[in-house]
Amino acid sequence: MQYPSIRDLKTGGKRIFLRADLNVPIEDGKILDDTRIRSVLRTIRYLIEQGSPVVLASHLGRPKGRIVPDYSMKPIAEKLKEILTETRILFARDCVGKRVEAMAAGLGPGELLVLENLRFHPEETANEPGFAKKLAVLGDIYVNDAFGTSHREHASMVGVPEILGGGYVGFLVEKELRVFGELIRHPRKPYTVILGGIKVSDKVAVIENVLPKLDNLIVGGAMAFTFYKAMGLEIGTSIVEEDTIQTAKDIIQAAEERGVNLILPVDIVCAPSKDHGDEAVVRRFDDLPADMAGFDIGPESIELFRRTMLKSKTIVWNGPMGLFEIRPFDVGTRQLAAFMADATSYGTIAVVGGGDSMRAVREAGVAEQITHVSTGGGASLKLLQGEELPALEHLRIDGVKPFVGANWKMNGSLSMGIEYLTMLDDGNVNYFGADVVLFAPFTLLAAFAPLAEKAGIHLGAQDIFWEEKGAYTGEISATMLKEAGCSWFLAGHSERRHTLGETDEIVRKKVKAGLAAELSCVLCVGELLEQREAGKTEEVIRGQLESALSGMEDADPYNLVIAYEPVWAIGTGKTATPDEVQRIHGLIRLWVAEILDKEFAGEVGIIYGGSVKPSNAAEVMSGKDINGALVGGASLRADSFIEIVAECHW
Repeated sequence: MQYPSIRDLKTGGKRIFLRADLNVPIEDGKILDDTRIRSVLRTIRYLIEQGSPVVLASHLGRPKGRIVPDYSMKPIAEKLKEILTETRILFARDCVGKRVEAMAAGLGPGELLVLENLRFHPEETANEPGFAKKLAVLGDIYVNDAFGTSHREHASMVGVPEILGGGYVGFLVEKELRVFGELIRHPRKPYTVILGGIKVSDKVAVIENVLPKLDNLIVGGAMAFTFYKAMGLEIGTSIVEEDTIQTAKDIIQAAEERGVNLILPVDIVCAPSKDHGDEAVVRRFDDLPADMAGFDIGPESIELFRRTMLKSKTIVWNGPMGLFEIRPFDVGTRQLAAFMADATSYGTIAVVGGGDSMRAVREAGVAEQITHVSTGGGASLKLLQGEELPALEHLRIDGVKPFVGANWKMNGSLSMGIEYLTMLDDGNVNYFGADVVLFAPFTLLAAFAPLAEKAGIHLGAQDIFWEEKGAYTGEISATMLKEAGCSWFLAGHSERRHTLGETDEIVRKKVKAGLAAELSCVLCVGELLEQREAGKTEEVIRGQLESALSGMEDADPYNLVIAYEPVWAIGTGKTATPDEVQRIHGLIRLWVAEILDKEFAGEVGIIYGGSVKPSNAAEVMSGKDINGALVGGASLRADSFIEIVAECHW
């Protein structure tokens, strides 16, 4: 599923209704953790820098439809004033009504109005249409950067975008969707999910959805006792969900049938009650005292979980291992937080799924050392269940986002690039709705990086080498490309295949190395004239796809684009008809479905890499399976390239 990104939004100075999740901990009027505030700053700055007034809405705590002074948004408005010192920030003492409407209407360009707590009104959580209308009049364009509440069907989340005819996702939501999209579709193996907390019932849908792709399922926290009970073990006075014992049995059986390692704690920290930590003892899982309850995992379990985590390539963790708010029952959870950071340092994709787990990694001081710490526990669980977030339904757009690449080949200079990127910026190419990548010579990339970022253009490398370092004269590694500002690379381009003799095996090495380094790839495939005339077009292209993508665990629709290059039609005077181009693109999508899977094939971009010019771009792009273009000679002139990008839209 695709959603319009804020990066594609040109506001034109219109007033923005920005829904954020600023539900931060506050004590005596002071903010204890401003992480959620800082997570939305990029979106706020992006909007006000375009000269738009911004109306910022959020909830805070659970006031249950009443005005509770302790849950006022005023401290958040004050905090934003401290951070955004150049911005005029106002605070409204309500979130709806004539006074608020007047304040919103009176905002100047780049000014910010912070609304009072949305949940002071019961109509917010009830998604009352009249309340949604009162909120909607405060803005012209809707932006959702509230990932943490996107699983809620509240007025500000679903009612307002429905009234305003859709909207955009902010940078935070976009990042969260990308991370969880990759986890759901194509996790790197071995794949481990760690679930904790109290209730099995809260996690059943997640387990059912992820189990087919899992290698290891670790269950800790109070959830483990329901599994012990399902196994016929005594659990003392530990918490158990009696009505999910059969569910636990079903999960045990399903894991065994699918070859998934279901890992439960092997020892437990027990105590008479949570208030008697000084009497805590460690017992084996099958020898729990009848008069005690389990409140944490023991040292042997911690070591078992650690070994499993460090052998994994992808880890998702949601839920604490014990009653971590109270010592000494915090050890297991805090140790897992440290292990998540360790795993990340070894190249593992480690994701913390919000809630108490997020709190644990932040208190442990390792949040910045982990691949991704989600801002939404409930929302992340919803995604892991394979469901769409209700708040995004009115933003969804169908189809594959267009991609246009400018391949300069061995052309260009520093001065040319500066002028070129300036023209793309002035021409607002970033707002045309396509991802745009400039594949410039390696020597120019680092110098182009600041201008490319300003213009909203990605930089790509024309080649990559599969080794990280060593005696490989003239070659360039993935790390070098990333340091130069690259996020994309080409692999299998026709000129490298047929002029420089690159084999399918070499192309696969390059694809694998680049994706493993978290770069994105344009994989080029195509046939020569003699292969076409011999009737081998389909055999050649399918073979190139199979060689590059079979078993390629790091590939997903977010980091891969396939470019069809009919080599026989490049610089020969021969042309491929739009019908022929569409036919081959359709076959490529079919073959990708067979090589990887149908869902991947439906979401991956497939672009045309044969002689695209302003004069034929619209006709070439007319096919339903053609999602953009890789442009050669016509990309050397900024004005020509801008015309081509303009033809590549949703």
